[in-house]
Amino acid sequence: MVVLTYDVDPQGDLVVVLQEPNTTRSIPEVSIRQPGTHKTPSFQIDQDILNLPKVSSLLPSFDSSEETVEVRIRVSSFHMKLASPMFERMLNGPWRESTSPESSSTPAPPGNSVHLDAPIEAADEPPAVPGVIGAFTSSSSTSPTTAFRIREVIAHGWNADALLVVLNVIHGINDQVPRELSVEFLAEIASIVNYYHCQRAMQFAGEVWQLRMYTFPSRYGMRCIVWLSIAWAFGWEEVFDKLASYIIENGEGLCLIKPHDIPINSVLDKLDAKRQDCIAKIVNRLDELSDELLDGRTGCDHRCSSMLLGSLLRERHDSALLNPAMPSPYTGYSVHEFIKKVICFRVMEWGRYPATSHGCTIMALMQPSIHRIENEMRSFKISHSKDN
Repeated sequence: MVVLTYDVDPQGDLVVVLQEPNTTRSIPEVSIRQPGTHKTPSFQIDQDILNLPKVSSLLPSFDSSEETVEVRIRVSSFHMKLASPMFERMLNGPWRESTSPESSSTPAPPGNSVHLDAPIEAADEPPAVPGVIGAFTSSSSTSPTTAFRIREVIAHGWNADALLVVLNVIHGINDQVPRELSVEFLAEIASIVNYYHCQRAMQFAGEVWQLRMYTFPSRYGMRCIVWLSIAWAFGWEEVFDKLASYIIENGEGLCLIKPHDIPINSVLDKLDAKRQDCIAKIVNRLDELSDELLDGRTGCDHRCSSMLLGSLLRERHDSALLNPAMPSPYTGYSVHEFIKKVICFRVMEWGRYPATSHGCTIMALMQPSIHRIENEMRSFKISHSKDN
Protein backbone atom coordinates (compact mmCIF):
# COMPACT_ATOMS: atom_id res chain seq x y z
CA MET A 1 0.00 0.00 0.00
CA VAL A 2 1.21 3.50 -0.85
CA VAL A 3 0.84 6.00 2.00
CA LEU A 4 1.11 9.72 1.23
CA THR A 5 1.39 12.20 4.08
CA TYR A 6 0.87 15.95 4.14
CA ASP A 7 0.95 18.39 7.05
CA VAL A 8 -1.57 21.20 6.83
CA ASP A 9 -0.80 21.86 10.50
CA PRO A 10 2.52 20.23 11.55
CA GLN A 11 1.48 20.57 15.21
CA GLY A 12 -2.03 19.30 14.57
CA ASP A 13 -3.74 16.76 16.80
CA LEU A 14 -5.90 15.16 14.10
CA VAL A 15 -5.13 13.10 11.00
CA VAL A 16 -7.66 12.86 8.19
CA VAL A 17 -7.08 9.48 6.56
CA LEU A 18 -8.40 9.44 3.01
CA GLN A 19 -8.89 5.93 1.70
CA GLU A 20 -9.69 5.04 -1.92
CA PRO A 21 -8.93 8.60 -3.06
CA ASN A 22 -10.28 10.01 -6.33
CA THR A 23 -13.07 7.44 -6.67
CA THR A 24 -16.13 9.68 -6.24
CA ARG A 25 -17.74 10.98 -9.42
CA SER A 26 -18.90 14.56 -8.96
CA ILE A 27 -19.66 15.15 -12.64
CA PRO A 28 -23.03 13.81 -13.88
CA GLU A 29 -23.64 12.24 -17.26
CA VAL A 30 -26.23 14.29 -19.14
CA SER A 31 -27.76 13.32 -22.48
CA ILE A 32 -28.83 16.19 -24.72
CA ARG A 33 -30.90 16.34 -27.89
CA GLN A 34 -28.99 16.07 -31.14
CA PRO A 35 -29.54 19.08 -33.42
CA GLY A 36 -32.26 18.63 -36.03
CA THR A 37 -34.07 15.76 -34.28
CA HIS A 38 -37.15 17.56 -32.97
CA LYS A 39 -39.83 15.37 -34.58
CA THR A 40 -38.07 12.13 -33.64
CA PRO A 41 -35.78 13.04 -30.73
CA SER A 42 -32.32 11.48 -30.65
CA PHE A 43 -29.95 12.06 -27.76
CA GLN A 44 -26.21 11.97 -27.18
CA ILE A 45 -24.04 12.34 -24.08
CA ASP A 46 -22.94 15.93 -23.54
CA GLN A 47 -19.20 16.16 -24.24
CA ASP A 48 -18.68 19.63 -22.77
CA ILE A 49 -15.11 20.11 -21.49
CA LEU A 50 -15.08 20.95 -17.78
CA ASN A 51 -11.61 19.82 -16.67
CA LEU A 52 -9.54 22.81 -17.82
CA PRO A 53 -7.45 24.54 -16.58
CA LYS A 54 -5.57 21.82 -14.72
CA VAL A 55 -4.66 22.47 -11.08
CA SER A 56 -1.16 21.63 -9.89
CA SER A 57 -1.21 18.97 -7.19
CA LEU A 58 0.47 19.46 -3.82
CA LEU A 59 0.71 15.67 -3.49
CA PRO A 60 3.01 13.21 -5.27
CA SER A 61 1.40 11.59 -8.29
CA PHE A 62 -0.24 8.21 -7.77
CA ASP A 63 -2.48 5.77 -9.60
CA SER A 64 -5.17 4.43 -7.28
CA SER A 65 -6.39 2.05 -9.99
CA GLU A 66 -3.14 0.05 -9.88
CA GLU A 67 -2.30 0.10 -6.18
CA THR A 68 -3.94 0.75 -2.84
CA VAL A 69 -3.37 4.35 -1.82
CA GLU A 70 -3.99 6.09 1.49
CA VAL A 71 -3.55 9.84 1.98
CA ARG A 72 -2.92 11.05 5.54
CA ILE A 73 -3.35 14.78 6.16
CA ARG A 74 -2.47 16.27 9.54
CA VAL A 75 -4.76 19.06 10.68
CA SER A 76 -5.95 20.92 13.76
CA SER A 77 -9.06 19.54 15.42
CA PHE A 78 -9.83 23.05 16.71
CA HIS A 79 -9.98 24.45 13.17
CA MET A 80 -11.99 21.47 11.94
CA LYS A 81 -14.58 21.72 14.72
CA LEU A 82 -14.91 25.46 14.17
CA ALA A 83 -15.42 25.02 10.42
CA SER A 84 -17.65 21.95 10.31
CA PRO A 85 -20.60 21.00 12.54
CA MET A 86 -20.04 17.41 11.46
CA PHE A 87 -16.46 17.41 12.74
CA GLU A 88 -17.61 19.13 15.93
CA ARG A 89 -20.19 16.42 16.66
CA MET A 90 -17.78 13.69 15.67
CA LEU A 91 -14.76 14.88 17.67
CA ASN A 92 -16.86 15.54 20.75
CA GLY A 93 -18.30 12.03 20.57
CA PRO A 94 -16.87 8.60 21.42
CA TRP A 95 -13.68 7.34 19.82
CA ARG A 96 -11.28 4.52 20.52
CA GLU A 97 -7.65 5.07 21.53
CA SER A 98 -4.46 3.24 22.40
CA THR A 99 -1.59 4.14 24.67
CA SER A 100 0.94 4.14 21.83
CA PRO A 101 1.09 3.43 18.10
CA GLU A 102 2.73 0.08 18.81
CA SER A 103 0.35 -1.14 21.51
CA SER A 104 -2.87 -2.97 20.86
CA SER A 105 -5.80 -0.65 20.78
CA THR A 106 -8.69 -0.68 23.16
CA PRO A 107 -11.79 -1.55 21.15
CA ALA A 108 -14.53 0.99 21.02
CA PRO A 109 -18.02 -0.01 22.15
CA PRO A 110 -20.18 -1.43 19.35
CA GLY A 111 -21.73 1.26 17.24
CA ASN A 112 -19.26 3.95 18.35
CA SER A 113 -16.73 3.37 15.58
CA VAL A 114 -18.12 5.06 12.50
CA HIS A 115 -16.20 5.93 9.36
CA LEU A 116 -16.58 9.45 8.05
CA ASP A 117 -17.25 8.38 4.50
CA ALA A 118 -18.18 10.06 1.30
CA PRO A 119 -21.58 8.59 0.43
CA ILE A 120 -21.81 5.78 -2.07
CA GLU A 121 -25.00 7.38 -3.33
CA ALA A 122 -24.50 11.05 -2.71
CA ALA A 123 -27.15 12.55 -0.43
CA ASP A 124 -28.00 16.15 0.36
CA GLU A 125 -27.54 15.51 4.10
CA PRO A 126 -24.71 13.67 5.93
CA PRO A 127 -25.29 10.66 8.19
CA ALA A 128 -26.90 11.54 11.49
CA VAL A 129 -24.27 9.80 13.65
CA PRO A 130 -20.74 10.49 12.44
CA GLY A 131 -17.83 9.29 14.59
CA VAL A 132 -14.09 9.09 15.06
CA ILE A 133 -12.68 5.67 14.39
CA GLY A 134 -9.39 5.67 16.23
CA ALA A 135 -6.65 7.43 18.15
CA PHE A 136 -3.13 6.92 19.41
CA THR A 137 -0.63 8.79 21.56
CA SER A 138 2.37 10.48 20.04
CA SER A 139 5.36 12.17 21.58
CA SER A 140 5.21 15.95 21.59
CA SER A 141 7.79 17.74 19.50
CA THR A 142 8.58 20.08 22.41
CA SER A 143 9.31 17.52 25.09
CA PRO A 144 10.10 13.80 24.89
CA THR A 145 8.25 13.25 28.14
CA THR A 146 5.05 14.97 27.07
CA ALA A 147 2.48 13.09 25.05
CA PHE A 148 -0.68 14.21 23.31
CA ARG A 149 -3.32 12.27 21.52
CA ILE A 150 -3.45 12.33 17.74
CA ARG A 151 -6.86 11.23 16.65
CA GLU A 152 -7.75 9.88 13.24
CA VAL A 153 -10.83 10.18 11.09
CA ILE A 154 -11.45 8.09 8.02
CA ALA A 155 -12.85 9.50 4.78
CA HIS A 156 -13.47 7.62 1.56
CA GLY A 157 -13.40 8.48 -2.08
CA TRP A 158 -12.89 12.24 -2.15
CA ASN A 159 -10.59 13.83 -4.70
CA ALA A 160 -7.38 14.13 -2.68
CA ASP A 161 -6.35 17.52 -4.07
CA ALA A 162 -9.86 18.94 -3.59
CA LEU A 163 -9.88 17.76 0.03
CA LEU A 164 -6.48 19.35 0.57
CA VAL A 165 -7.72 22.67 -0.85
CA VAL A 166 -10.69 22.62 1.56
CA LEU A 167 -8.42 21.87 4.52
CA ASN A 168 -5.96 24.63 3.54
CA VAL A 169 -8.81 27.16 3.34
CA ILE A 170 -10.14 26.07 6.73
CA HIS A 171 -6.67 26.54 8.26
CA GLY A 172 -6.10 29.92 6.58
CA ILE A 173 -3.20 28.76 4.41
CA ASN A 174 -4.22 30.99 1.53
CA ASP A 175 -0.96 30.81 -0.43
CA GLN A 176 -1.73 27.13 -1.06
CA VAL A 177 -5.23 27.83 -2.40
CA PRO A 178 -5.51 28.06 -6.21
CA ARG A 179 -7.35 31.06 -7.66
CA GLU A 180 -8.01 29.46 -11.03
CA LEU A 181 -9.80 26.11 -11.12
CA SER A 182 -11.60 23.98 -13.64
CA VAL A 183 -15.35 23.61 -13.22
CA GLU A 184 -14.83 19.89 -12.61
CA PHE A 185 -12.34 20.51 -9.80
CA LEU A 186 -14.62 23.10 -8.20
CA ALA A 187 -17.42 20.52 -8.32
CA GLU A 188 -15.14 18.11 -6.40
CA ILE A 189 -14.56 20.81 -3.79
CA ALA A 190 -18.29 21.61 -3.64
CA SER A 191 -19.16 17.97 -2.88
CA ILE A 192 -16.81 18.05 0.12
CA VAL A 193 -18.13 21.43 1.29
CA ASN A 194 -21.71 20.18 1.06
CA TYR A 195 -21.00 16.91 2.86
CA TYR A 196 -19.10 18.39 5.80
CA HIS A 197 -21.32 21.50 6.04
CA CYS A 198 -18.37 23.92 6.01
CA GLN A 199 -19.98 26.60 3.83
CA ARG A 200 -19.20 29.44 6.23
CA ALA A 201 -15.50 28.59 6.38
CA MET A 202 -15.38 28.32 2.58
CA GLN A 203 -17.51 31.40 1.85
CA PHE A 204 -14.75 33.84 0.88
CA ALA A 205 -12.85 31.34 -1.27
CA GLY A 206 -16.11 30.38 -2.94
CA GLU A 207 -16.90 34.00 -3.77
CA VAL A 208 -13.43 34.45 -5.30
CA TRP A 209 -13.93 31.38 -7.50
CA GLN A 210 -17.42 32.53 -8.48
CA LEU A 211 -16.20 35.96 -9.59
CA ARG A 212 -13.30 34.49 -11.56
CA MET A 213 -15.03 31.49 -13.11
CA TYR A 214 -18.80 31.70 -13.32
CA THR A 215 -20.71 32.70 -16.42
CA PHE A 216 -24.27 31.65 -17.13
CA PRO A 217 -24.27 28.56 -19.40
CA SER A 218 -25.06 29.26 -23.04
CA ARG A 219 -27.17 26.11 -23.39
CA TYR A 220 -28.75 23.33 -21.35
CA GLY A 221 -26.49 20.39 -20.54
CA MET A 222 -23.91 18.99 -18.16
CA ARG A 223 -22.44 22.41 -17.35
CA CYS A 224 -25.84 23.63 -16.07
CA ILE A 225 -26.22 20.69 -13.71
CA VAL A 226 -22.66 20.97 -12.40
CA TRP A 227 -22.95 24.70 -11.70
CA LEU A 228 -26.30 24.07 -9.99
CA SER A 229 -24.56 21.59 -7.68
CA ILE A 230 -21.75 24.06 -6.96
CA ALA A 231 -24.21 26.89 -6.25
CA TRP A 232 -26.20 24.60 -3.94
CA ALA A 233 -23.10 23.60 -1.96
CA PHE A 234 -21.80 27.15 -1.50
CA GLY A 235 -25.24 28.70 -0.96
CA TRP A 236 -25.12 31.09 -3.93
CA GLU A 237 -28.84 31.87 -3.94
CA GLU A 238 -29.03 34.16 -6.98
CA VAL A 239 -26.92 31.81 -9.13
CA PHE A 240 -28.90 28.78 -7.97
CA ASP A 241 -32.30 30.38 -8.56
CA LYS A 242 -31.50 31.42 -12.14
CA LEU A 243 -29.98 28.04 -12.99
CA ALA A 244 -32.91 26.19 -11.41
CA SER A 245 -35.42 28.20 -13.45
CA TYR A 246 -33.41 27.58 -16.62
CA ILE A 247 -33.24 23.83 -15.95
CA ILE A 248 -36.99 23.66 -15.28
CA GLU A 249 -37.63 25.37 -18.62
CA ASN A 250 -35.05 23.50 -20.72
CA GLY A 251 -34.57 20.16 -18.97
CA GLU A 252 -35.89 17.08 -20.76
CA GLY A 253 -36.30 14.54 -17.99
CA LEU A 254 -34.44 12.75 -15.21
CA CYS A 255 -34.05 9.64 -17.35
CA LEU A 256 -31.49 11.59 -19.38
CA ILE A 257 -29.34 12.39 -16.32
CA LYS A 258 -27.03 9.95 -14.52
CA PRO A 259 -26.13 11.95 -11.40
CA HIS A 260 -23.40 9.62 -10.08
CA ASP A 261 -22.18 11.16 -6.77
CA ILE A 262 -23.47 14.68 -7.33
CA PRO A 263 -25.05 15.88 -4.05
CA ILE A 264 -28.30 17.32 -5.46
CA ASN A 265 -30.40 14.27 -6.33
CA SER A 266 -33.41 15.51 -4.38
CA VAL A 267 -33.04 18.98 -5.93
CA LEU A 268 -33.10 17.50 -9.44
CA ASP A 269 -36.21 15.52 -8.46
CA LYS A 270 -37.98 18.74 -7.45
CA LEU A 271 -36.92 20.58 -10.60
CA ASP A 272 -38.13 17.78 -12.85
CA ALA A 273 -41.42 17.55 -10.96
CA LYS A 274 -41.89 21.27 -11.65
CA ARG A 275 -41.02 20.73 -15.33
CA GLN A 276 -43.67 18.02 -15.60
CA ASP A 277 -46.22 20.21 -13.81
CA CYS A 278 -45.63 23.11 -16.22
CA ILE A 279 -45.96 20.87 -19.28
CA ALA A 280 -49.14 19.31 -17.87
CA LYS A 281 -50.64 22.78 -17.40
CA ILE A 282 -49.99 23.64 -21.06
CA VAL A 283 -51.54 20.39 -22.29
CA ASN A 284 -54.52 20.71 -19.93
CA ARG A 285 -55.14 24.30 -21.01
CA LEU A 286 -55.18 23.21 -24.67
CA ASP A 287 -57.76 20.54 -23.76
CA GLU A 288 -59.85 23.09 -21.86
CA LEU A 289 -59.65 25.53 -24.76
CA SER A 290 -60.92 22.86 -27.17
CA ASP A 291 -63.93 22.24 -24.92
CA GLU A 292 -64.62 25.97 -24.55
CA LEU A 293 -64.52 26.51 -28.31
CA LEU A 294 -66.69 23.46 -28.92
CA ASP A 295 -69.29 24.71 -26.43
CA GLY A 296 -69.14 28.26 -27.76
CA ARG A 297 -67.90 29.67 -24.45
CA THR A 298 -64.83 31.19 -26.10
CA GLY A 299 -64.70 33.23 -29.31
CA CYS A 300 -66.56 36.34 -30.33
CA ASP A 301 -69.24 34.45 -32.32
CA HIS A 302 -70.11 31.06 -33.80
CA ARG A 303 -67.94 31.55 -36.86
CA CYS A 304 -64.98 32.66 -34.74
CA SER A 305 -65.14 29.73 -32.31
CA SER A 306 -65.62 27.26 -35.18
CA MET A 307 -62.59 28.59 -37.06
CA LEU A 308 -60.44 28.60 -33.92
CA LEU A 309 -61.51 25.07 -32.96
CA GLY A 310 -60.66 23.76 -36.39
CA SER A 311 -57.32 25.54 -36.33
CA LEU A 312 -56.49 24.19 -32.87
CA LEU A 313 -57.38 20.60 -33.78
CA ARG A 314 -55.34 20.84 -36.96
CA GLU A 315 -52.29 22.24 -35.19
CA ARG A 316 -52.41 19.52 -32.53
CA HIS A 317 -52.84 16.88 -35.21
CA ASP A 318 -49.80 18.16 -37.11
CA SER A 319 -47.61 18.34 -34.00
CA ALA A 320 -46.17 15.08 -32.71
CA LEU A 321 -45.55 16.91 -29.46
CA LEU A 322 -49.18 17.87 -28.82
CA ASN A 323 -51.15 15.06 -30.45
CA PRO A 324 -51.83 12.67 -28.96
CA ALA A 325 -51.35 14.20 -25.55
CA MET A 326 -48.14 12.79 -24.14
CA PRO A 327 -48.24 11.11 -20.73
CA SER A 328 -46.04 12.26 -17.88
CA PRO A 329 -43.02 12.35 -17.37
CA TYR A 330 -42.69 13.80 -20.90
CA THR A 331 -39.18 12.39 -21.26
CA GLY A 332 -37.25 14.03 -24.07
CA TYR A 333 -39.26 17.25 -24.12
CA SER A 334 -38.88 20.56 -22.33
CA VAL A 335 -41.30 23.26 -21.24
CA HIS A 336 -39.54 25.52 -23.74
CA GLU A 337 -40.40 23.12 -26.59
CA PHE A 338 -44.09 23.05 -25.63
CA ILE A 339 -44.33 26.83 -25.36
CA LYS A 340 -42.52 27.27 -28.67
CA LYS A 341 -45.01 24.93 -30.38
CA VAL A 342 -47.94 26.99 -29.10
CA ILE A 343 -46.31 30.28 -30.09
CA CYS A 344 -45.76 28.91 -33.59
CA PHE A 345 -49.43 28.05 -34.15
CA ARG A 346 -50.34 29.53 -37.53
CA VAL A 347 -52.60 32.57 -37.63
CA MET A 348 -55.42 32.25 -40.15
CA GLU A 349 -56.16 35.16 -42.46
CA TRP A 350 -59.91 35.54 -42.44
CA GLY A 351 -62.24 38.36 -41.65
CA ARG A 352 -64.44 41.02 -43.19
CA TYR A 353 -61.89 41.85 -45.86
CA PRO A 354 -59.53 39.58 -47.88
CA ALA A 355 -56.03 38.89 -46.55
CA THR A 356 -56.82 40.16 -43.06
CA SER A 357 -56.32 38.38 -39.77
CA HIS A 358 -59.11 37.99 -37.29
CA GLY A 359 -58.27 39.40 -33.86
CA CYS A 360 -58.94 36.15 -31.99
CA THR A 361 -56.05 33.65 -32.15
CA ILE A 362 -55.08 30.50 -30.30
CA MET A 363 -51.92 32.21 -29.08
CA ALA A 364 -53.89 35.14 -27.69
CA LEU A 365 -56.16 32.74 -25.81
CA MET A 366 -53.18 30.73 -24.48
CA GLN A 367 -51.07 33.75 -23.54
CA PRO A 368 -52.40 34.23 -19.96
CA SER A 369 -51.65 30.58 -19.09
CA ILE A 370 -48.20 30.70 -20.68
CA HIS A 371 -47.43 33.92 -18.83
CA ARG A 372 -48.37 32.31 -15.48
CA ILE A 373 -46.23 29.25 -16.23
CA GLU A 374 -43.22 31.41 -17.14
CA ASN A 375 -43.62 33.34 -13.89
CA GLU A 376 -43.75 30.07 -11.93
CA MET A 377 -40.49 28.91 -13.49
CA ARG A 378 -38.72 32.22 -12.90
CA SER A 379 -39.85 32.45 -9.29
CA PHE A 380 -38.30 29.13 -8.22
CA LYS A 381 -36.02 29.74 -5.20
CA ILE A 382 -33.34 27.76 -3.41
CA SER A 383 -35.64 27.60 -0.38
CA HIS A 384 -38.10 25.55 -2.46
CA SER A 385 -35.44 22.84 -2.72
CA LYS A 386 -34.94 22.43 1.02
CA ASP A 387 -36.35 19.25 2.47
CA ASN A 388 -39.21 19.84 4.84
